[in-house]
Amino acid sequence: MEKSTTHSFWTFLLFPGIAMLLGWGLRGYIGGGPFGAMIPGAMVALAISILLGFRPGFTSLVVVFGVAGVGLGGEMTYGQTLGFLRNPDTVWWGTIGTTVKGAVWGLGGGAILALGLIHNRIPRKTIFFSFVFLLIGLALGFKLINDPKLIYFSDPINKPRSESWGGLLFGAIALIVYLKYTLEKNDFKIILRFASWGLFSGGLGFGLGGLWMVLGSQLQDVMFASWWKMMEFTFGLLLGMGLGFAAWKNRKELIADNETEDDNSHLKLWQELVLIFLISFGIYLAFPALLEPIADHLTYENGWLSGIAGDVIGVFINFAFYGFIMVLIVVYRNALAWQIGITLTFCHTIIDLMRDLRPQPDVHVNQWLQFLVVTIVTMIVAYLVALYRQRKNINNSMMQILVWSTTIVAFISLFSDIFIEGMFQYTNFAALIVKTLFVHIVFISWALFVSWKSSTFSAVVLIESRS
Repeated sequence: MEKSTTHSFWTFLLFPGIAMLLGWGLRGYIGGGPFGAMIPGAMVALAISILLGFRPGFTSLVVVFGVAGVGLGGEMTYGQTLGFLRNPDTVWWGTIGTTVKGAVWGLGGGAILALGLIHNRIPRKTIFFSFVFLLIGLALGFKLINDPKLIYFSDPINKPRSESWGGLLFGAIALIVYLKYTLEKNDFKIILRFASWGLFSGGLGFGLGGLWMVLGSQLQDVMFASWWKMMEFTFGLLLGMGLGFAAWKNRKELIADNETEDDNSHLKLWQELVLIFLISFGIYLAFPALLEPIADHLTYENGWLSGIAGDVIGVFINFAFYGFIMVLIVVYRNALAWQIGITLTFCHTIIDLMRDLRPQPDVHVNQWLQFLVVTIVTMIVAYLVALYRQRKNINNSMMQILVWSTTIVAFISLFSDIFIEGMFQYTNFAALIVKTLFVHIVFISWALFVSWKSSTFSAVVLIESRS
């Protein structure tokens, strides 16, 4: 595996950075929310694993930790925070808000990704209690900062939003402090480095990325209008570069030990497909449908016991808990790691697509038809994951499946906009490119780049493993 350490400093910056740029752009276009943020989490974890030459069994778990860590930050609302950037009187408050939220996103995401990178060195109970402390910190941050709006980065007057950055900050700190007193010094050094560079690059990425919104507010008459996407691309690029830099700094320690017992052979194909279907159904439909209505009715207006119960259930419908469940499953049964890291990440993109295909609010789309389409398409991806998990060059195959399945969904969404909602209305070719196709040109360009580099880097590792 010696040659895998010779990737240049710039490769460690640019490959994860561009992978996350692509993932973040796709997330904002077809995913949204914490489940959509699983896309950049999976892509950056795969990119780092490929550069470090990790074995497939090890990589599969790293991807799930990346999904859980980066997805966590998607709980934060920031639409109104970005709205402050369009007003000269509030631009600095908006910039502070985006910087804080980006930093919190990178802090938690970096720490959890790093936990995945050393998961084989630490007891399972340590991973378990790391997430327990994360959830406890999450609840405290909600009650101390977000619920009382002690520091509030959304609009307090016009449709105020429930913020969660304080909860995520407290949760990340609780997890890191617990690991400080639990891990060996060298292992904690890896956690701290990823968390620190995630904090810095996330804050820088979102803080600087938000300035595209400021520029857009001053250039309202220009043809170009994709300022929001430029913000997402900048955020993804810089956060991915920061995490890539942390990987480069720790490359010798990480490459030295990346064995994970692989029990993939213990599952038959039909078992794998049934289990990922049940997990997807539970996380995306059954569990939220069961608990969210209960949480909505358990408020302090009905008594303090009711309010406390509502707070507890609120933690269980937060993505932090879902990420906890994903990690627990793969730590104790890594046969499902690729399915959770790739298929579960993809599943939400097709769910979101089906929601967006409604051209008008009053047009009825049969819910059973939506469910059938989501199930069929998700099972196709699950089958591909199961098929290529048994072949050579697995890490590259999983990157290809993830990149092209999500990119295809983005283009299907484009075609639906063009033909259903009438966006194909520009007779001027320049307007068509700049207003409608710019984002998708970026998607296809960087998808090709990530796909090509993934194949190149993975092939080198495959040749070395044979020798």
